[in-house]
Amino acid sequence: MRVPLAQYPGMNRFVLDWMNGDERFLSRVAPAASRPVHRPLAGVADALKESNKHWGIFASDALKTWATGETLTIIAGQQVGFAGGPLYTLAKLATLVRFKRDMEKQGIPVTAFFWLATEDHDFDEVATLNVPVATLPKERNVNRQLDLLCMRAIRMHAVQTRDSRTVVGSLPVPEALIKQLLALYDIPRPTWLREGITFRDSFAELIGTVFGSEIILVDALLPELRRAGAPLFEQIDQRRDEIQRVLHDRAQRLEAAGYKEQVVPRDDNEYTLLYELDDRGNRNLATRNSQPELTSTTALTRPLLQDFVFQPDIFIGGPAEVAYYAQISPLHRLLGIPMPRVALRGHVLVAPKRIERAFERYGIEPAEVFQSADKVLADKEPEAVTRVRAIAEAARRDLMTRIEDINELALPADHSLAGSIQRSIGHLEYHFDKLSERAIKGIVRKDRERYAATHELVATLYPDRHVQDRVVSWFSYWCQYGNVLVDRMVEEVEPDSPYFKVVGL
Repeated sequence: MRVPLAQYPGMNRFVLDWMNGDERFLSRVAPAASRPVHRPLAGVADALKESNKHWGIFASDALKTWATGETLTIIAGQQVGFAGGPLYTLAKLATLVRFKRDMEKQGIPVTAFFWLATEDHDFDEVATLNVPVATLPKERNVNRQLDLLCMRAIRMHAVQTRDSRTVVGSLPVPEALIKQLLALYDIPRPTWLREGITFRDSFAELIGTVFGSEIILVDALLPELRRAGAPLFEQIDQRRDEIQRVLHDRAQRLEAAGYKEQVVPRDDNEYTLLYELDDRGNRNLATRNSQPELTSTTALTRPLLQDFVFQPDIFIGGPAEVAYYAQISPLHRLLGIPMPRVALRGHVLVAPKRIERAFERYGIEPAEVFQSADKVLADKEPEAVTRVRAIAEAARRDLMTRIEDINELALPADHSLAGSIQRSIGHLEYHFDKLSERAIKGIVRKDRERYAATHELVATLYPDRHVQDRVVSWFSYWCQYGNVLVDRMVEEVEPDSPYFKVVGL
């Protein structure tokens, strides 16, 4: 099922306009003159070979070819979330692989990189996993009938015990999280969840398990990568004032066009450009002439480092990352960094075929699931629901007329009744609304099978009023479907498309 992205809740308006051809702030193709003439920078390829080998990914041959400049370079990236993070992480990886395979079918050699955002410090985000109850083994699924968190899910979450500024990639995965996940699925402990493993290594080894050597992973905190970025850091350090002016000018232009900048300045009206890591791994605002190995980028400068070192032909990002590029594209020109073509990741939601069949069986449009199940059902009973509402409204008007008659008779005799009458009106209006609501629910629930199927469909694709791919664990579906999930995602994902898909498993 292909559905316009405009019907995807919360989709960035800038991205929608950009996908429809508005290129005022970001081109849909990279200028030919900006393409790189050499790569890689010193030591990066060898360091990538060793780090990927550590994760079970053998990329030596691919990196040798890439180092000669004979392949197209594509890149995407994401935080190193526990057990692979939410479904949209897999959607990014699937988009990357689909791009690579499609180009290679055309005889174009491609090297695909995935940037691990190990320098991020949002512990709550990487250490949270929402596991759909329906994906649990039946013998373990004692709560199958419960709507936990209103999303038929168990929320696994660990509390931060360190400074909130600590980069998460090098932190060990909390043992409590691992034990809970293993207990839920009753699976042997995999090596990527061994005791003491870091978020970085755990995430990387899982991705290697799923995709083999098709994708080369990049640790954002790799020392050789930071050293390769030293000339960029020096430029940013020396040209801070120019960069601030360019960013403020771009912000004004975006605002004038009706958009919001993705990254806002601090309270002092300065944009944060670089951090410096202390000996405990905490990120602080960078001082002048920080050591490259201790320098950490921000949302604004991470793409600059990536494009400076890897000089990708194509960058694949989510809506927020596309909006980052719209904000920083003038910095590429200012700093002389090649600008890649920016492409939007594919958007894919998944559902077991049993659940997906409810769309056709009950005449439900995909965009309709982004509301309450009762609203979906009520819309399918327009005549009866309209009659209930009309009757309730007529009764309300008639009652209000009678109360007004009482007002005219009683208030001249006792003005103290005014407050009581107003409170009574409020109570009556509330009960009329509740009566109408209960009657409508009774109508839409009369078909028990349709009622249950619609509720399950909404709970699967729009749990707790969040789009599935933003919150639900892809690992949960992988446990249930294995590489069928991955194969279906790669097969169905549509890179750089103004549509999203609902894919049956």
